[in-house]
Amino acid sequence: MANITIMRTYAMVPDPTMVPDMFRICHTDTSVTVSDLYPKSIYHYLVIPRLPPTLKPEQMQDLRALLCLPREQARGILVRLREDALATVKLIEGEMMRQYGFTWPCHMGFHAIPTLEYVPVPLKHLKHLHLHVISSDFTGQYYKEKKHVNSFHPRLGFFLPIDEVIRWFDPDIAPTWFAMKAAIDKDEYMALLKTDPLCPHCDEQFRSVAKLTRHVNYVFRQKKEEHRKRQEESRTMLAVLEAAAAAERSAEESNGAGPSEAASGSNANAAGAEAPAAQDAPQNVAAASTETELASDASVGEPAVEVAEGSGVQSVEDAGAGASAPVEVGQKRKHSETQDDTPEVLDANALPDPSPAKRHQLDNTASSS
Repeated sequence: MANITIMRTYAMVPDPTMVPDMFRICHTDTSVTVSDLYPKSIYHYLVIPRLPPTLKPEQMQDLRALLCLPREQARGILVRLREDALATVKLIEGEMMRQYGFTWPCHMGFHAIPTLEYVPVPLKHLKHLHLHVISSDFTGQYYKEKKHVNSFHPRLGFFLPIDEVIRWFDPDIAPTWFAMKAAIDKDEYMALLKTDPLCPHCDEQFRSVAKLTRHVNYVFRQKKEEHRKRQEESRTMLAVLEAAAAAERSAEESNGAGPSEAASGSNANAAGAEAPAAQDAPQNVAAASTETELASDASVGEPAVEVAEGSGVQSVEDAGAGASAPVEVGQKRKHSETQDDTPEVLDANALPDPSPAKRHQLDNTASSS
């Protein structure tokens, strides 16, 4: 029964930080959020509106009492409560990512007839309005009775989403319709709790809660498996993209270095070919110079003497080589090979000196003539 009075205590405490840390999740100026003592899901919290100074505790003991307030005042409390609930959902999603690596939906709503409705009459005045913020896995350890299953089913009707309740205040809603909804017929809602339990995911009906809880746990395991597969696919796709990007970068680097390497190779080959040519150039120049000098010496020095065959006279080259040969006097003129050529007159002084014996003979011949 402590849970019956504790919410009234939390709603009226002057400082929300006085709520024990083991229960308090967060708080604002208008609400304090605590853990549900009997969680029906992995994450199950209660957003308790703090009691405004202008209201009495019984005016906020449940949803029906709140809807009896002036419309704008009631709607303002609900809107602020929804904002605080959304902040709690953000906290839950952070915990989901930290613990499981993925998120799944959460539901925010009221029980049409609060569970505290069944408390003993002497304690009913201590109950207080509270908004459930519950994750949609429904795998909590206290999700084990028919009333638990049906009271949190998101589409059965007993669980009233806060967005739906806020829509009751829309301007186009007829006052009579709002009055009907705000009355909250207990018999109508109690009948919903007595139906066979329905799966909150697929609306399949089960004869026993045990079978339904096994089914619900299986559905959540499937969600975790799907997430694991998606993670593996994402990692595989990321690895493929990274490999493709690396290959593209490598290809770009290869294509960028290829032409420059080829050009440098061509330049190296050209330089290698030019180097021997440059080395041979001095030798060629030297050889050409030698040939030029020899030709020059031949043209500038002793005139070439053509010697007729069988004359026994050596050429100047043979004479220069050290071979001394007798020169006949009658062979002082050179006759051309053709009749038209003018005979060339040879200079006798340019001929080599005869030997002493020959000279004596020549002298005698000259004297006798």
